[in-house]
Amino acid sequence: MNTASISSFFRRCLQYQSQISLTLTLIMLAVSAWIAGVLLWQLFPQTHSVSQWVAPVAVNNQAQTQSNNLHSSDINKANIFGQYNREQKVVQAPVVTDAPKTRLNVVLVGSVVSSNPNLSLAVVANRGKQGTYGIGEQIEGTRATVSAVMIDRIIISNSGRDETVMLEGLEYKKLELKTAPQVAASNIAGNNPINSEEKLTAIRRTITQDPQQIFQYVRLSQVKRDGQVKGYRVSPGRDPELFNAVGLQNGDIAVALNGADLTDPAAMGKIYQSISELTELNLTVERDGQQHDIFIQF
Repeated sequence: MNTASISSFFRRCLQYQSQISLTLTLIMLAVSAWIAGVLLWQLFPQTHSVSQWVAPVAVNNQAQTQSNNLHSSDINKANIFGQYNREQKVVQAPVVTDAPKTRLNVVLVGSVVSSNPNLSLAVVANRGKQGTYGIGEQIEGTRATVSAVMIDRIIISNSGRDETVMLEGLEYKKLELKTAPQVAASNIAGNNPINSEEKLTAIRRTITQDPQQIFQYVRLSQVKRDGQVKGYRVSPGRDPELFNAVGLQNGDIAVALNGADLTDPAAMGKIYQSISELTELNLTVERDGQQHDIFIQF
C-alpha cells in the first residue's frame, strides 16, 4: 500500500467522523444502560415463578379458646342491630262500682249509658252550672273526674278516691246486680188519676225550666249489634209517670230524636249540647219490629 492510498483512506474516514462518533456514542450508552440494569437486578433478586397466594393463618391459643366458647347467645347480647325495648301494656285498674257516696256538692242531672264506656255521657250540675262530661273529663269547679257512667249513678275519682254521685232524687245504695222491675209502682200511680195528673204537671214544669231533666225520667242505654250502634234502649227513670203517659214501653229502642239519627255514635253528644234550647222531643222508637213516634212536649 502506497502513501497515496493511505492518505485517501484517512480522508474518507474524516468525512464520516461525525457519523461514526455518534454511532459509537449510542452503542456505549446502550451498553452502559444494560450493565446498570444487570447490577440493579442483582441487588434486588426476584423469584422467577409466582406462587399462589395463601392467606396466612395466625395461631393464637387464647383467641382459639375464646372462639370455641363463642355462642349465639353472646351474639344476641351484643345487640348488633340495637336493643328492642318492648312497651309494657298499660293495664287499667277496674273502677269500683260500689264506691261510697261523695261529699262533693254536685248533682247528677242525667246520664246516657253506652256499651262503649268511652261514649257514655253524664250531665252534672255544680254551683248552679250544668255541664256534659264523658269518661276521664274533669267536672268544672272540682278536681274530680268521671270514671264510670251508669243509669242511676256515676263514679268519680276525687283525689284518687272513688266516690258515687247518685241521680238526683235517688237515695244512695250499693249497686245491685239485678234491679227489681218498676211495674208495680207505675200501676199504683195509675190507680189514682188525680195524683197522676198532678205529678205529670209537676214533671213537665220541671223539664220546661231545665230540659236536661228529661233524662231523669227517661233513661237511655246504648244498644250495639255486631259492633254497630242500633239505637238507645229506653227505660223509666226515678218517676215513671211521664214515661207511661207518653206511651213509651220499657225495652223500646230509640232510633231517632228530633230528626237526629241515634245510630250515629256522635249524635247523642250533639243533642246534649243543644238540649237546653229544646221545647219538645219527637222520639222514634222500634217496638216488635215496627217504628212508633213518641211526642213529648214540655
